[in-house]
Amino acid sequence: MSTKSMRWVIATGLAAALVLAAAAVFAAVGLSGLIPASNGISGWTALQADRPAASASELYKIYDGGDGPWKQAGVTSAFQRVYKNATTKHILTLVIHRTGTSSQLAKALYAKKNPAYSGSSGYTALQVSQQAALAKPSNGVIAHLWNKTCYCTITVNGTSAADVSAAKSFLKSVSAKIAKSG
Repeated sequence: MSTKSMRWVIATGLAAALVLAAAAVFAAVGLSGLIPASNGISGWTALQADRPAASASELYKIYDGGDGPWKQAGVTSAFQRVYKNATTKHILTLVIHRTGTSSQLAKALYAKKNPAYSGSSGYTALQVSQQAALAKPSNGVIAHLWNKTCYCTITVNGTSAADVSAAKSFLKSVSAKIAKSG
């Protein structure tokens, strides 16, 4: 093998190794890296153990038997974290879902779920990602977004201005992290 051929083989091998390393770094971030840490949003601490679902077959860990519609919608993994506000004692539940490599599935999931939000009082479309919305029905605040291959839901068991603000802060944080994720 000539020196020129040898250099080409080495350069190609190094390029492939760099691509694989970048893919490994992206995978290592995972869904948990896309949501705020405990106290990442002021006053909100993680309340209980996180619930990861690394594959569609593990979605039952989050949905306790109600995972069928999520699987049918193309969700391939999900991650749930529950937070508690130190002052109000309100609970915020955040679930982020990944739809494999398809942003179209994430967008379709948002579109399918949005009528439940838009039919609620206090519905507001938000400018924090591709699409996001928040509503304030009588029993709490609900919010959701899609960005890239992720669909995220947030519920808060309070309806105060602080609860609405918290939901917006969580949406903005998640959306920004998804946008930076590659």
